[in-house]
Amino acid sequence: MDFERLFSDLFELERPVAESEERVLYVARDRILKRRVALRLHLSADGPGRSWFLREAEVLASLDHPSVGHAYAAGLRDGIAWRVGNWIEGESLADAVARGPRPIPAVLSIARDLLYALDHAHVRGVVMRRIKPTTLMIDVSGRAIVTDLRFCNRVLEVVPPEARAEESPFLAPEVRGGERGDPSADIYAVGAVLYYALTGVTPADTPRPIRELRPLCPVVLERIVLRALRRKPAERFLTAAEMLADLAADTDFFTEPGSGPPSLILPDSPHWERRLRRALGDDYELLTEVGAGSFGRVYRVRDLQLEREVALKVLDPQLTQDPAIAEGFQREARIAASLQHPNIVSIYDIHGRLGLLWYTMELVNGENVGQLVQKLGPLSVARTVELLDDTLMALEHAHARRLVHRDVKPENLLVDHEGRVHVTDFGLALALPRGRLFGGATSRSGTPLFAAPEQLLGGQVDARTDLYSLAAVGFFCLLGRPPFPDRTVDLVVRGRVSSEPPALRGERYDVPEVLEEVLRKACSYDPADRFGDAEELRHAIEAAGFVTGERRLEEPPGSLVQRIRRLFE
Repeated sequence: MDFERLFSDLFELERPVAESEERVLYVARDRILKRRVALRLHLSADGPGRSWFLREAEVLASLDHPSVGHAYAAGLRDGIAWRVGNWIEGESLADAVARGPRPIPAVLSIARDLLYALDHAHVRGVVMRRIKPTTLMIDVSGRAIVTDLRFCNRVLEVVPPEARAEESPFLAPEVRGGERGDPSADIYAVGAVLYYALTGVTPADTPRPIRELRPLCPVVLERIVLRALRRKPAERFLTAAEMLADLAADTDFFTEPGSGPPSLILPDSPHWERRLRRALGDDYELLTEVGAGSFGRVYRVRDLQLEREVALKVLDPQLTQDPAIAEGFQREARIAASLQHPNIVSIYDIHGRLGLLWYTMELVNGENVGQLVQKLGPLSVARTVELLDDTLMALEHAHARRLVHRDVKPENLLVDHEGRVHVTDFGLALALPRGRLFGGATSRSGTPLFAAPEQLLGGQVDARTDLYSLAAVGFFCLLGRPPFPDRTVDLVVRGRVSSEPPALRGERYDVPEVLEEVLRKACSYDPADRFGDAEELRHAIEAAGFVTGERRLEEPPGSLVQRIRRLFE
């Protein structure tokens, strides 16, 4: 039969997509509405499939949801039954998974789409019963769309008995056993589809834990999917809404439209973690808290798109209330992100949602210098020089690009398992008001222990400001305590606190005199009396006999340590 002529007044047939003895699917163009459509034809007027075809069209027309295929119109023409619906540009889930398991954010999106669709259908008395990867379409925007309701509960009575029996692993066990099924059967079907999308494997009757097959799957997603796949319906989620709520509690960042700006929830609130998880949405899985600092808190998270662990620093919500601080934070983070150096923590991304603002950065597995000293006590001279050398190379790189750190302190010097220093929070202190920076958050004890005098007095800062702070960190490493333990902004302004660091050699006989002289010069009160830049300071250490680049330390000739050693040679 010439279908093109038969439907020429309504549709322009572009091409057939699929055909069997009874059915044909065309992609066509609606001549009136000027849009692409899917035209399905049923050819056999006498077979049992005709009532089946028309009943499915009736059920599709009763649903109106973006994740369920539409039925725009249907009819009979010259013995041919037809229905027209939306044409979906995309691919089936089966085709997508053939290239590999789907990205975690894509699976979360599929889960939401299907659960919203199920909730819509169940309220209208429709139980889908079967959702298969071959007929579940993913359009170009990533939306999941159910296109096949041939076996739903409201069609089942006209389905030929021989067509009902199916052993697909995507059907709930009770449906495979011949039962009609209820909404919990759809919960199982969604769980099976999500399991397949995550792993590329069809679920067995007793499915393997997802994280055995895909270790980076979020724990919450594995838990929800495996609960949906329980054999006993009573042990699954009771409704799609319940499953969706469980998923949304930890991963969904959507808010009710028109609800206004999100309420302020502080990090100490019992609701903080849930707010943060929802804000991170499909982008990151929250794992553990790493620490806290001037700006907020740092967390270890898993990037769900790239499937790697990164560090995420969340700006304190009180700071995001000030547009100037929030903009300054983003501006300085963008500048810091331009730094590429092995001793500088790389910044990956700046983002925000639900009233929170964060940036992600390289995750350094190890401890910061403050934690190292707290655990080990005063560090050896060699170890201290190694830490100083690494930090100086980072500062050289940044200063050459006219970026001053402004907040060099033990907590911002991260030491990996190989002993290498990674400097973090470059330049971000500029985004904070002075009262916030030096009023309690700059160091662990809440006082400006490592800040240069010009910073505390509100003067101009430059590269020498960072050298002062680093020299103070050097004293901290060698003494096991800050060099200016009683310093406050008020005392500095009044001139009532000593600007002289303590005598190292009075407590550490093994510290070479020349090293103490170098650190004292870098820690001079007047910037003009310090070293001019990081390179000059590093060369001063080298000239004193410390070979830093090869991770070893040579005591200067004639030092006390060398003389003591000779007594035992």
